[in-house]
Amino acid sequence: MTFDLQAHRGGAGRHQENTLAAFGDALSIGVSTLELDVHLTRDDDVVVNHDPTLADARLIRRLTRAELPPSMPLLCEVAALLERRHADPVGINLEIKYDALAASELTSRADFVCVVADAIRIDGLVERTSIQCFDWGVLQLVGLEEPRLRRNLLVSPKHLAPGSDGPSPWFGGLGVAERFVTTAAEEGFDAISPIHGHPFRGGVEDSTYVPFTTPDLVAEAHAAGLGVIPYVVDDPATMAALVGVGVDGLITNRPGRLRDVLSDLGRTLPDSFTETTPATSGASIES
Repeated sequence: MTFDLQAHRGGAGRHQENTLAAFGDALSIGVSTLELDVHLTRDDDVVVNHDPTLADARLIRRLTRAELPPSMPLLCEVAALLERRHADPVGINLEIKYDALAASELTSRADFVCVVADAIRIDGLVERTSIQCFDWGVLQLVGLEEPRLRRNLLVSPKHLAPGSDGPSPWFGGLGVAERFVTTAAEEGFDAISPIHGHPFRGGVEDSTYVPFTTPDLVAEAHAAGLGVIPYVVDDPATMAALVGVGVDGLITNRPGRLRDVLSDLGRTLPDSFTETTPATSGASIES
């Protein structure tokens, strides 16, 4: 089985993130999945962007598509890029950017899920898309709205920690067991995407580094039938260490580096899809 090499926001280490240029470059490098974030406009267009606001602090949710920067693509434009490149094997890992701590400024869980699921169906992306979110309630609603979509739980210690007046607000009202993997499996999620460790921008070569994605966590998730795809891993040493403990994929800003690591470990590499050439497997074009 091919290791799931996910380009974080299209490979944010090389291009402006979450743009068609970034996604196109990732396809040329050769990745198995494009990871991206979505928000809704005032007219319920699904646009690809990480933050809920523009640089001038205006909320995307209160703006029309015409008021947004031209570099901010619609989800349908990413679908068109995949079709144009004939990149049929490449999946999409779409993060619904619901914020449990600022929900009043955005939209409800149910409305967010409904609009995104409709867009995915209209764009013909259902079979190739997984939905990821830190919010358990969002993922529960995705399963009800469109059962064919895979669901990946983003997770870190801070999203598991209790709130000021009860359980974590990211649980969406679910009773999450102390061993969160148990509840994730019971909810029918397909994978967990844990933070790799702390400090987030560090790695195994940092003397202060404490892993969150441990061999025990990987083994526990696999025993429960869940895949494990940590985020966001950019240094080769940590990449190699995580591959070594059996993770099923990695989300990275540096897909070329991960290709090099996988090649050195004898792993099968995903095909590349350029503007003018058929699919090819081969060496990385990025350091």
